[in-house]
Amino acid sequence: MKEGYIQLKISELNDKCNKIDQMFNFEKSKIELLEERVGGLKELIKKLKDLETFKENILKEVQKENQNIISKEIKNISDKIPKSAGEIIENKTKEINVFLEKMKNYEEEKIKQEKLINNLNEKINYLSKHNEYLMMKLVNKAVLSDREVNELDQRSAKK
Repeated sequence: MKEGYIQLKISELNDKCNKIDQMFNFEKSKIELLEERVGGLKELIKKLKDLETFKENILKEVQKENQNIISKEIKNISDKIPKSAGEIIENKTKEINVFLEKMKNYEEEKIKQEKLINNLNEKINYLSKHNEYLMMKLVNKAVLSDREVNELDQRSAKK
């Protein structure tokens, strides 16, 4: 919006300068015609000089106004950049914190599952040893033979 306003003002000033140039050229051609016909008209020359100084003053004024507008815009943009950068950094920090929290929860869940797996492994080892002792007792009491125990081991290994 501000750029559009600046461009509008610049185009208005350019139009004014073009009109002044046209007026200046018109007056200059008039004076040249009059000088050719009448010979030096001091009054028209004075008006032409006044018009030229007016044009120079307008151009200086326009340049100052443009410089002020440009300076203000640069200052506004410079002020907005740190605010925007701060907001971006703050948003990214929040995203990183959320990600870290998810990673922490994931790691805690992983540790719980690892403990559960270790407990299950211990139970399996216990049951395996317990099974071996039971088989040995059954063999010692002649309830099962070694061959039957071996068959049971082979069947359980297949499954």
